[in-house]
Amino acid sequence: MSLTKSNSQNEHKKSLLKEAYKISILYALFGSLWILLSDSLLMIWFSDIKDYKYYQTFKGCIYIILTTLMVFWLIKKRMNLWLLEYGKREKAYQELKIAHEELISLESELDFQKKLNENIFTEAPSIIITWDDHGNILNINPFGEKITGYTEEELVNGLGWNALIPKDRLYLVDYIYNKIKTNKSALNYEGPIITKDGRKIDILWSSKILSQTVNENNIYVSIGTDIEERKKYEEKIKYMAYYDSLTGLPNRIMFEQEVKKRIDDGLAGFAIAYMDIDNFKNINDSIGHQAGDVFLRYLTENMVEQIKDKGLIARLGGDEFAILFSDSSLPVIRENVEKLLNYVNRIWTYQNRQFYISTSMGIVIYPDHGKSPSELLKNADIAMYTSKKEGKNRFLIYDDKLMKRQTEVAEMINYLQQGIDEDQFYLVYQPQYKLCSREIVGLEALLRWNHPKEGFISPSEFIPIAESTGQIYRLDRLVLKKALEQKMLLEKQGFMDIELAINLSSKTLTSEVNFYEWEQILSAFAVDYSKIAIEITETADILNVDSVIERLKKLKARGIRIALDDFGTGYSSLNYLKKFPIDIIKLDRSFINAITEEGVDTLLIRNILKLAADLKYDVVAEGIETQEQMQCLINHNCSFGQGYLLSKPLTIDKIYGLLKVKSN
Repeated sequence: MSLTKSNSQNEHKKSLLKEAYKISILYALFGSLWILLSDSLLMIWFSDIKDYKYYQTFKGCIYIILTTLMVFWLIKKRMNLWLLEYGKREKAYQELKIAHEELISLESELDFQKKLNENIFTEAPSIIITWDDHGNILNINPFGEKITGYTEEELVNGLGWNALIPKDRLYLVDYIYNKIKTNKSALNYEGPIITKDGRKIDILWSSKILSQTVNENNIYVSIGTDIEERKKYEEKIKYMAYYDSLTGLPNRIMFEQEVKKRIDDGLAGFAIAYMDIDNFKNINDSIGHQAGDVFLRYLTENMVEQIKDKGLIARLGGDEFAILFSDSSLPVIRENVEKLLNYVNRIWTYQNRQFYISTSMGIVIYPDHGKSPSELLKNADIAMYTSKKEGKNRFLIYDDKLMKRQTEVAEMINYLQQGIDEDQFYLVYQPQYKLCSREIVGLEALLRWNHPKEGFISPSEFIPIAESTGQIYRLDRLVLKKALEQKMLLEKQGFMDIELAINLSSKTLTSEVNFYEWEQILSAFAVDYSKIAIEITETADILNVDSVIERLKKLKARGIRIALDDFGTGYSSLNYLKKFPIDIIKLDRSFINAITEEGVDTLLIRNILKLAADLKYDVVAEGIETQEQMQCLINHNCSFGQGYLLSKPLTIDKIYGLLKVKSN
């Protein structure tokens, strides 16, 4: 490079000397010609010596001007040429300088990349192996040595890949090798390795040709990531997706997939039993959800013990289970289900408390009762809920009538909502009489519904549905508001002594929030509360007895009387009398209808009336329809009654007419 620079400098000096010579020769030639020619011309033109001298001086000035211009022109021309040359040299120099800087940067980048690649190879938390076409391992990084347990020397000079690949996967080696060789991009695949200490580790590999040579002895690189933890998470996620975490049973998703698989595979018929625990809510509400979880595990163990290999058991959610039986023979299914019910329906003891367990089931047969998993489960669910309504602790096989009933219920729910929103409900009032004098002493407010399309719908049809859907809460508030509005009008008309009986469902009575809203309506009316009776019904739904007693006491604090409706039909009538602040007992119509001269029911009525008198309860007999029934009640000192013999339920207009007639 220094030699080139010296030659360039010598060439530059020669060029400058050459230009100097050119200028000097040109100046000398011009000067000589000027002197020779100008003097000769002056001598010819001017013979007078005086004129000659004058013009000689003038000629000298012209010479100076011309030579100056000539020198300026020559120097300017040469300067332009020099500047042009200088620009070219400067441009070449800058280009050379930039190229030199890029070369330095490239060398630095190559050095950095080299060090980076070395660091990646030595520090990367992945297995990195280079190998050739013969399967010989050329290099393995430190992390690979750590994972495999082999040193680089052992693998390079030893068995190579044969030391790492499990024997049961050796048959795949050629296939994977050819895929890597023909694949332009990296080939990703999962393949386990065997470590030096015999452990099998799942690895996710990414392999590619690193360099390709003419003799086809290519160099390959394989980068492997340990996916053991990922596999464990995948298994855990899979378990969570397809199994119930509480019981360990398959969940709804897995159950439906198994049903679908059987249908898709065209297997012979099978059966599904949809099971629900009766009154499981009682366990959760009385001793807590933790106890409920303990019970579900206990029930699962019993079911697995009984079913064994006869079917697949799944927990669908909450207290609902399903069993997939491979056999579709109805007698066999009946036998299996009956054995299961007998086995699981027993007393369960937890922390010295005992609970009687019963279950209800609905059964469907494929393909008779459905062609898809969703249809089969839906119909089994319908059969199960119908079995609950028919008394629980039983099973029911699906038929089309159940679907029709379910459709009717769904339609009724919609009608109910529409009826509440559009104020289609109204009240009628059944008079309550003092039996010995036929004097009207009270009215019972009864809810009625005249649907614009279906016409009159009986309370026995819509009340149970409203209770199951929660629509009963709004109906309770509607009844109370309409009844109290009428009570105010009765008082304004002067009928102050007429007691108004209003029914309150056990749903509202046992719900803190809904009872509060119901009570707020009660507080909004300024009426004589001592002439209001709230009728409650015996029911097993009342679990938290203490809270219900407190609510009844709040009502009594207003002066309201409490009546126990349908007395004798519930599960613990005497228990109610003992615990609840009752003022009135209403004898159920089933006792009244069975009255005979010496019948058992007559004896029961006689003793109930005697008990009520001793406890100072008023008694109202319901459903009096014959003179014989009324006379029997009078004979046994029953003071009050109501029924069609006395008066059927009437609209308020007819009630006013009746009251006015009686008062006159």
